[in-house]
Amino acid sequence: MFAAIRKMIGTHIYQNRITYFLMLMAFDLGVSAGAFTVNGLSSIQREELTNYFQGFLQLLDIQKVDSNELLSISLIENIKIIAILWVLGVSIIGIPFIFLFMSIKGFITGFCSGFIINVIGLKGVLFTLFALLPKEIIVAPCLIALGVNGINFSLKIIKNKNIKHLSKESLKTSFFQYCFVTIFFSCFIFIGVLVEAYVTPVFIRMAAALIMGYQ
Repeated sequence: MFAAIRKMIGTHIYQNRITYFLMLMAFDLGVSAGAFTVNGLSSIQREELTNYFQGFLQLLDIQKVDSNELLSISLIENIKIIAILWVLGVSIIGIPFIFLFMSIKGFITGFCSGFIINVIGLKGVLFTLFALLPKEIIVAPCLIALGVNGINFSLKIIKNKNIKHLSKESLKTSFFQYCFVTIFFSCFIFIGVLVEAYVTPVFIRMAAALIMGYQ
């Protein structure tokens, strides 16, 4: 079963390698822009964000994270993201917005990690690995895959409008395939949500203890 899934994903990536490359470039540009934006913060903005981050670390030491509440919040947010990408995929004008969405996602990731590293130096690398990597290593590739899926379906809609002999049945089949791929990668995103709710808080607490000088 796992071999079949791995083969299906590999085939999907190979057939859409150019689109994947462009989507990955959009994400990477967003990450770079977010990291460079940190250097452009004013001293007041930097101080406010630093105080907020330090307060967050101190709060972790005295207050337990409600994983169930975090799961609920993260689940709702990711469902919204999946829905946005799905809607953009079924609209003809959605292609540029999918690239823009992916760049914004990368910007947020780059800014958060860049700011943490800027504030606490090398320890920020450790905190970023503990706080962001467990979830992002699962969710980010899936979002990129959903973006590619949306672009492919948008192109099929455009092609169907331009070539009259293409049947509605063909587009209908493509639509069901589009929905299936969306559901498939959404399942992996939900795994990332579970990691964020129940695994990441443990890692963050460990990293925070090291950063704050606790054992």
